[in-house]
Amino acid sequence: MVLQLKKINEIAYNQYKPVVSDLCSRIVTLGEVEYTLDRMLDFCSDDAVLGLFKDVCRHYSDIYPEIIAYQSNSYREIWDVK
Repeated sequence: MVLQLKKINEIAYNQYKPVVSDLCSRIVTLGEVEYTLDRMLDFCSDDAVLGLFKDVCRHYSDIYPEIIAYQSNSYREIWDVK
């Protein structure tokens, strides 16, 4: 089961890497940021995916501070980060 989870996280990373690269290369709508971060949350137990999640948060923290705060809090709640 651990190997399967590792493979799923690897697939998620490979799928989200170009999406994050695109999002961080320009300014997109609030909806696009929210949609992407919502879906990435499921895979943020993986350090590589978490790194992508943080890249989006850093890029948009000044532009959409409310949604970035919300997503950061959601991450903490889901993954129980104190």
